[in-house]
Amino acid sequence: MTRYPIGLLILLLVSNSLSGDEPLQNGSPSVLSGAVSRLEDFQHELPGGLVFTLEFIAYGPEGWAIRIFDPAYPSDNFCAVVTPPYRGINALQIYAWHFLNEYGTGPNDGSVNAPGEERRFYFVTDKASYDAAFEALSAMLWPESSEAQEAAAIVHDGIHRESGILTVTEIVAGDASGDSVQIESMAFDVELFIPELHEP
Repeated sequence: MTRYPIGLLILLLVSNSLSGDEPLQNGSPSVLSGAVSRLEDFQHELPGGLVFTLEFIAYGPEGWAIRIFDPAYPSDNFCAVVTPPYRGINALQIYAWHFLNEYGTGPNDGSVNAPGEERRFYFVTDKASYDAAFEALSAMLWPESSEAQEAAAIVHDGIHRESGILTVTEIVAGDASGDSVQIESMAFDVELFIPELHEP
C-alpha cells in the first residue's frame, strides 16, 4: 500500500452506501453537533438519560466507535446489537482508511468497500431491549441449529429499535504511521430519530 502523504490534510469525503437495510426515520430528529481530536472521546447526554458517545479506539487502526448506552450499564452498546452487518465492516466504526482509495493516495473513489461520511445506524433505548437483542443476536451468530437460528432471527427482527445518522462534516489527517494514516480531528453532526426523547 502506498504511504499516505505526511502532514495535515483535509480529506475530500465521498459517500459509499453500506450494504443491508437502511434505518428508517420517523418524525423530526434530535440533532447535535461536535468535534473530536485524536485520543479524545465525545459524550452527549440525551433527554431520557441515555448517552451518545464517540469512543476513541486506540488499538489496531485508530478511530472512533459510535455508542449509545445507559449510564447504569456503561459497557453495553445499544447500537451494536441491532446495527448490521454483525460481522465485518460496520458503520459504527470510523477509521481513516474508510475515506481513502485502495492505494491510500487520495479520497475513496469506490475502490474500497467501506462506509463513507454518512453513518446510518439503529439502537435500542432500554436495558431489557438490549438484553433481548444481545441474546437473540448471539443465537443468530453462533446457532445450535438452523431452526434455532431462524427462531432467534424472528425474535431479533421484532425488537423495537430507533435510528440515527452520523455525518462526518470535516476530517483532518495526521502523520502517516507505517502504511496507515491517522485521523487527527473530526467534526460531525448527529440526527437521532427518537420520538420519545423530544420535550413536550
